[in-house]
Formats: sequence, C-alpha cells, structure tokens
Amino acid sequence: MKSLFISLTALFLLALQAQAAITGQQYCNRYMCVTGQHDSDKNLDTYTLQPPSGTNIPVSQFGWIAIGFGNTMINTPMVIAWPNSDGSITLSQRKTNNHVTPIVDSNPPRKATLLTSSSFSNFSTTSISFTLPSNSSAANSTNLIWAYGNKNPGSSSSSTSSLAQHLASGNTQISLLANSLPNTTTTSGNGTSSTSNSPISAGGSSKKVLIAHVACGGVATMAILPIGILVPRISRGLTMQRWWFPVHGALNGLTAFGLIVAAFGIARANFSGGFSSTHRKLGLTLFILSIIQTLLGILTHWWQPKHRLQTKSGRGPVNLLHMILGLVVVGIGFGTVWWGLDEEWERYSGSGKPNVGWKVGWGLVVGITALAYLGGFYFLPRQLRMEKERRQWASNVSNGNGHPTSKFIPTTSNNSSLPLPPPPPPTHTRPLQTPQTAVNTNTNTSTGYVPPPPPRRLPPRI
Repeated sequence: MKSLFISLTALFLLALQAQAAITGQQYCNRYMCVTGQHDSDKNLDTYTLQPPSGTNIPVSQFGWIAIGFGNTMINTPMVIAWPNSDGSITLSQRKTNNHVTPIVDSNPPRKATLLTSSSFSNFSTTSISFTLPSNSSAANSTNLIWAYGNKNPGSSSSSTSSLAQHLASGNTQISLLANSLPNTTTTSGNGTSSTSNSPISAGGSSKKVLIAHVACGGVATMAILPIGILVPRISRGLTMQRWWFPVHGALNGLTAFGLIVAAFGIARANFSGGFSSTHRKLGLTLFILSIIQTLLGILTHWWQPKHRLQTKSGRGPVNLLHMILGLVVVGIGFGTVWWGLDEEWERYSGSGKPNVGWKVGWGLVVGITALAYLGGFYFLPRQLRMEKERRQWASNVSNGNGHPTSKFIPTTSNNSSLPLPPPPPPTHTRPLQTPQTAVNTNTNTSTGYVPPPPPRRLPPRI
C-alpha cells in the first residue's frame, strides 16, 4: 500500500512537471492570432499563426502572414509564411533596414523550422506553426511585430518571391512563461500534443491607451493650440480690452501644454521602440518646444524689464520670439498628427490604415487655421492705431493736461488704474459770426448821431 502511494505521488509530480514544461500566451486582433509557446525542457519556442477564431479564409484568398522579434520593422528578424496552391507552406526569414519590402536574411540569428505535422491550408482556413531555438534566457515579455497581407506571393520560393505591401500591421508583447494558452490542442516542438484550460490573454499595449494618447495629442494640436493663437491675433485689432490674455494663457499655457505632456508621457510609458519614426521625433520636438514656449510666455507677459531694444509699444525681441515660436509649435503639432496617422496608427491599432476622411479633416483644420491667422493681419493697422492713441492718452494723463479724445480709449471706471481727466470744453461746429461795425455816413460828427441803414427792398414778384 505504501509503495502504491509513493508511485502515485511520483506520477503526479511528473505530470505537474510535464504540464509546467510548456508555457505561453496568445495574442489576437481582427486579422490574425499569434500563439507563442516555450518548452523549457527542450529549450524550444513554437509559434502558430492563424486567422482569428471564427474567421475562415480559404487558401485561394489567403495572402501572407508574418511576425518579427523586435519593436519596429527596422532591423528586426522576421518570419514570413504563406500557403501555396498545392497545399504546401512556405517559410521565409527576412530583414530590412528601412520601411521597405524586407529581403531574405541568409544568416538569421535563429533558424525557423516549419512544423508540417501541425501546419495546413485548405478550403476553409490556414494555420502555420514553426519552431525556433529559445533565447539564452527566456524573458517574461517578448516583443513582437506582426503583419498581414491579403495578396499571395504566388510562388513557393522563399528567396525569390516578392511580397505585396501588408494590409495591416502592428506590434505587441506576449509572455512565453505565462500559463495562458488557449483551450485548444497545441503542438510542441517534438510533435506531441498538450492541452491547457487557461483563458486566452492578449498581450501588447491596450487600445484604450492608444486612444488616450491620440485624444490628448490630437485635441491639443488640432484644436486648442490653433484657437490659442487666433484669439490674440484677431481680438487685439477689435478692442483695447485685454480679455484675450487670460483666454490665451488658459488655452495654450495650461490646457494645451498639459495635454501635450500627458500624450508624451503615455507614449513613453506604453510604446517601446524609442524615437525611431518621424512621428516620434516630431513628438519629442513638440514636447521640448512646448516647455520653452510656456516659459517664454511667462517671461513676455509677466516679467519683462525695460531695455533699450524695446519699441514704443513696449515690445521687444522676447515678444517677437514668443510669437514666432508659437507658430512653429502649431506647425510641428500639425506635422506630428499627420505622421502619426501615416506611420503609427496602422502599426498599433490593429485596424489597418486610417480612413482617408481623417487626413481630409486634418487638411481642413490646417487650411482654416492658416486662412484665419492671415486674415487677422487685416486688423493690424487698426491695432497699431489704437495702441498709439492709448499711449498718447496715457502720456497726457501723466502730464495732467490731457483728456481722452478717441473712441478707442476707455472712459469708464473699468480702467480705474489711470485717473480720468476732466471733460473737454464745448466746441462749435462752425465759427461764430462777428458783429458788424456800424459805418458813420453822417458828416456831422458833433452830435454823434448815426442814422439807421435804409430798408432793404425786396425784388418784385414775377
């Protein structure tokens, strides 16, 4: 009885060990599923690429499917696979140093081997499995890029076949050490089958994180920043009241700057790959220039000592730099959004390229902003005239001998910081008539009598 108990215990421990020897995780999107498994006993990794569950793609409509072991397409070892018309499967290991069609890698860091026993393609679906030697130390998180193309190369040659551009692509992360394999029969490196009842776990950056990044960056660069530069440009030519200043500061100095910082922080915390794309480089530039622009705004509007370079209006080089840098920030923001749509959205969203309507909307926002800002210069002469009259009025008030004479100068108690002078004396619209001097027609000056003038005869009526 004792020996039977020991035997059962040993078998149980061996079963646990065998079960724990194969670990992995699955990632799925609307185009494909990637199942990664790690066999710690054989030091072997197995990957299965197939359409999502419930999606049937016959061999006649199946293009190609691929994964790469890295963060971006550049310099990442890739395994590209496609089915052939005769039912066979082709594996092609490729690499590229730019965002162009990858070429065959004759000496890949890890050699992929097709698992013919578990790979198939028929009239309903396709499933491709291959093995790779594990890395020297299996990490808990493996970075992957993925791509799917709907045009088959049409050749079984792994070295000479040309690939059409992918329909969708992106990147993700899976854990080869997790016990999160789907509840399906999977094949290990030696061809034996094992089953796990753990739920499917989709790795990678959550789409909610992507949407948060897009929302923060898009609202800041496509809405708040443009409005923030249009408000002072137009309003200063319409009124002398400085209501535009708190609006400008709240929009650009607080809201837009905070959203840009939030978008940058979300990207750095959740998306790997560094600053490898134009979108990321522009985003870094936008982040740095936004900090400089905010500091310049504080220096311009709150602390600007008098110096010899100031003009009569009180402006100096800092004001000019603040205005020019503001336009540059808005332009870089527009560029960041464009390249984000063009480069990054397809890679991370898993939904393919963005609809053309997004780029049309981008063009409308840029065009309207440019036309409105240039149109604001129509009010520039009026702005300069109002500022000149205000300076003259302030100078007269400080000397105690002036009064406001312009409709642009405020005359109410809202401008209580400057004492209002007394109102001007009344003026006449036309000169007063001077009294006529009497002419002495009498030669007798001794009496001093001056006879009245003869009555004026009216012309006869006709």
